[in-house]
Amino acid sequence: MFDHIKAFQRKLQLLCRHLSAGNLAHFPSLREVNLVQQKLSEYATLVSNLDLEFEMRFLDFRKNSGDMELFSQPFSTSVDCVPDHIQMELIEFQCDSELRNKFMSLKLKDLYTHVSPERYPNIRKHAQVMLSLFGSTYICEQTFSVMNLNKTRLRSNLTDLHLQDVLTLSVSQLQPDIERLVKAKDQLHVSH
Repeated sequence: MFDHIKAFQRKLQLLCRHLSAGNLAHFPSLREVNLVQQKLSEYATLVSNLDLEFEMRFLDFRKNSGDMELFSQPFSTSVDCVPDHIQMELIEFQCDSELRNKFMSLKLKDLYTHVSPERYPNIRKHAQVMLSLFGSTYICEQTFSVMNLNKTRLRSNLTDLHLQDVLTLSVSQLQPDIERLVKAKDQLHVSH
């Protein structure tokens, strides 16, 4: 996701430069219409404003770009660009040929399961933080969607306590063992 955001922003910057210079290479529809330089300047301003808005909207990504780089490219990140408490660990990590091979063959999220917590505790902790950023966002969105589906005008008697129970069950990854629960009961109530 971070890569897509960076790529989109760089494309906006390229489009702005091209429009300012009168280059319509990426605007085939505008090429067909003979536009005066003033109109191109207005379009360049619009794209520039969009770029500024995009920059403000994703300011947190810019602030955390070094952390995301360390997470996604641990073997090419400069040791001088990481916090002091990670530097020595990162040098060891980058010289670990077994981990380098795993980095080339595994998905990024699977790589960090092979990182030793004893040998690389700070790098592993950093990876857990980075992985949790996106997982928690998904769970929040999923929970909000489930809440909207359940809290409708037709279900107005649903209390907040009941809604909380519904949401907990909806987003939980746990599967109840019904057979074991039934066998654990001394007496079955068939009428229920």
